[in-house]
Amino acid sequence: MTDAPTLARDERARLLDEREHLLASIVDLDAELDAGDITEDDHRALRDDYTARAARITRALDGATIRRTSSASSTPWTRRLAWLAGVCLVAAVSVWAMIEFSGARGAGDTASGEIRLSTTTMLSDAAAAFGSGDPQRSIEIYGEVLEIQPTNVEALTYRGWIRYQMGEVDQAAVDFDEAVAFDPDYADVRVFRTVAALDDGRYTDAAAELDAFDAAEPTAVALQLVAQRQLRERVAVAQMTELLDATQGAPDLVAAGVSTDDAQLAGQTFVNLERPADALRTFDAVLGVEPDRADALAWRGWTLALTAETGVEELFADALLWLDEAVDADPSDPYARVFRSFVLRRVDRPDDARADLAAFDALEDQPALLLELIERFGLRELSTEG
Repeated sequence: MTDAPTLARDERARLLDEREHLLASIVDLDAELDAGDITEDDHRALRDDYTARAARITRALDGATIRRTSSASSTPWTRRLAWLAGVCLVAAVSVWAMIEFSGARGAGDTASGEIRLSTTTMLSDAAAAFGSGDPQRSIEIYGEVLEIQPTNVEALTYRGWIRYQMGEVDQAAVDFDEAVAFDPDYADVRVFRTVAALDDGRYTDAAAELDAFDAAEPTAVALQLVAQRQLRERVAVAQMTELLDATQGAPDLVAAGVSTDDAQLAGQTFVNLERPADALRTFDAVLGVEPDRADALAWRGWTLALTAETGVEELFADALLWLDEAVDADPSDPYARVFRSFVLRRVDRPDDARADLAAFDALEDQPALLLELIERFGLRELSTEG
């Protein structure tokens, strides 16, 4: 006589929950048939599938005993984290998003969307396969999901993303396009289409995808995908570089259809990329549209200050003029205060430098970049001297 199979408490609870959903789905299917929402053939096939699965779960529950299990493996979330920790950053963020949204989002999501219950586990399995280094198996599982539910935008999106990373660019594009056709507001596919457009040099398309992403009210996980890959910065820099290459001096943002916010982000990124000439032209373009924009004034002054640090010390005076304008435009702008504190220290005005740093300390908005800058240049130590 063989021993009865054992189930952890959380597994038994999951099976009970799944059986409850299946039984409820059978009732919903009858209502959908009466309402004319599904055909008799679909009703029969789905009802037989749900009934058979419910019966299998019942047999498993009846023949099993419960075993103790540690809390460390008691939830699907902790199991997901276990394999998530071992993959590289880009893959990790992608896998995290796959898992976070493994709920089979299909176009329409009606209650025959109880199919969703049958595909949830498959979607998690696909994400796990990718995370464990088997992308081909992940693609296969997503394909199986799509055989059950052809409108499942999650499966289309993440199958496309894996294909894209494997170099199957054309096939990925087909998956992405189908996902957008079924649900234009699914934010994840917009992220991946932005990446593809950037890689292909289609900067206008990339910007449009990011606009669609923002309009879709993305989740925190989707927003983190954008931040991790610095997509906003990459799109802004690509657009602005193209515009700068096509013009002389400060380009006309309005005529080019580039927002001042995007240009400002590009300018700040140019500074970080050590492209001061492009940064200055970009800030001038922003100020051509918004002459009193404090962050543009501050960053223009900061660009000059960084150039002065390389040995062109006469530029400190010019930098200070721009930073004075920035503080006049908005005394509460944190960049203006910290950047000016730095320059004031360089031109031997320690009391004024301390005053700017004190003004910054009084602000609620203290960007991490500025806190790092204060630490890097020892502005707090310098400001206590004398």
